[in-house]
Amino acid sequence: MEFLVLIAGVLVLFRVLAWNYFRALLAIGWYTIPGTVELGTVEEHEVRFVSYYIARIDYSYSINSEYYSGYFERTFLREGSADKFVAGMKGQKIQVRSHPQRPIRSAVLKQDQPGGWPA
Repeated sequence: MEFLVLIAGVLVLFRVLAWNYFRALLAIGWYTIPGTVELGTVEEHEVRFVSYYIARIDYSYSINSEYYSGYFERTFLREGSADKFVAGMKGQKIQVRSHPQRPIRSAVLKQDQPGGWPA
């Protein structure tokens, strides 16, 4: 039973990491436009005796005078690191990748950010 709980925790962690990687692959050829981080949150997840934290930043961007929004999640093992990441991102100007035909689809990639990620 403990093994199944551990596997479930690993799968949840993998979900965030895999989704970010998959999103980055899709977004490689998309347009890069300026955006702004509007807000950030940190959520604790616990699997058995292990806690991990998901930092989520919500951002906005504009294309042809239309406003859109998206979010990015990053996983941390320490709450302090997740809090530091969110605090460093709030209000920051970022580069957003937007799908050429569907501007509502977007992604934020670490390699597009001039100073990289905080923390």
